[in-house]
Amino acid sequence: MKINGVTLIIALAVAALAGYAFYAANGAATDIPLANALGGGIALFVTLAGTIAVGSKDGGGSTLNIRLASGVFFVLLLIEQIIFCMVSFHIAPYIIVTGILVLIYVLIAYGIGKALK
Repeated sequence: MKINGVTLIIALAVAALAGYAFYAANGAATDIPLANALGGGIALFVTLAGTIAVGSKDGGGSTLNIRLASGVFFVLLLIEQIIFCMVSFHIAPYIIVTGILVLIYVLIAYGIGKALK
């Protein structure tokens, strides 16, 4: 796999702006908006980087499969972040749900890359 630096930076910027949006939308007087901003920004960056910045060295079909999985998980995590912005929650369930979704995404992307080599 190769990573395109320009699109990786764009993915980082979009994820950072989305994280700030989650922080601003939450508006609570606790650490929960900060956790939502950081968790959302990191989770969205990981999946968005897989969607727009990852390519295959040999131009094989694994790129399309990884981008499709990344796009699905990006939308799934975006919906999850929006839901957590709208409801009152504790930090532990938020970290667990977000962490599990990101780890499942990484496992699927790794499996696709390994299987199609």
